[in-house]
Amino acid sequence: MEQMELFEESSRADQDAIATLKAGDRVQREIHRLMGLLRFSPDQGGVYIARCSPDYFILPALAEHFTLRFGETPWAIIDEKRGLCLCRQNGGPARIIPMAVLPEAGDLTGDSWEELWRLYHRSVNNESRKNPRLQRQFMPGRYQKYLPEFRP
Repeated sequence: MEQMELFEESSRADQDAIATLKAGDRVQREIHRLMGLLRFSPDQGGVYIARCSPDYFILPALAEHFTLRFGETPWAIIDEKRGLCLCRQNGGPARIIPMAVLPEAGDLTGDSWEELWRLYHRSVNNESRKNPRLQRQFMPGRYQKYLPEFRP
């Protein structure tokens, strides 16, 4: 801990250190966002699947969180930008595999889980306070295409 504090104190003027710290902050922010924004839908085999296209390679950082969250339930997070999948099945460790190895998951839109999520969103949404500009500010468009509450 002391070494990190010394690094930060002595490196505040170093442009390379500043760039590294800023990049680390951006990666950490995206990890945090996806922990809360991923929407899982079960496929025909009972595997809960979420899709995303993060700017950074963050799948390894999501493994522990979703392993604890889902317990023994099989799940998969598909990184469409990199063609990779973080998955956990049969209580084993989470691992990253190429999407080509996965069986075809099919179209996950329009299932009953998404309809339940849309119903929930409509019931808690206050139409008189709708502010699309502010919503876009807090929720960039690159995430919206994976969220059922933003799709028609």
